[in-house]
Amino acid sequence: MSRSRSFNRFHRYLAQQKRRGLLAVLPQFQDAREHQEGPTDSSAEVLRRLSRREMELDLMEAEA
Repeated sequence: MSRSRSFNRFHRYLAQQKRRGLLAVLPQFQDAREHQEGPTDSSAEVLRRLSRREMELDLMEAEA
């Protein structure tokens, strides 16, 4: 395996580990994958998802 290929594979592995670590720390993001029936007015759900996304971005920026 050439050096650049192994370098790319290693960094893909590190990125995967970082994603798994974030999901482990923030288990509330795992429920976003599940489909749930909700009320007709979904504004509260939209606000909740937005705040969670902001928290995730803040954590990713703190790690960088």
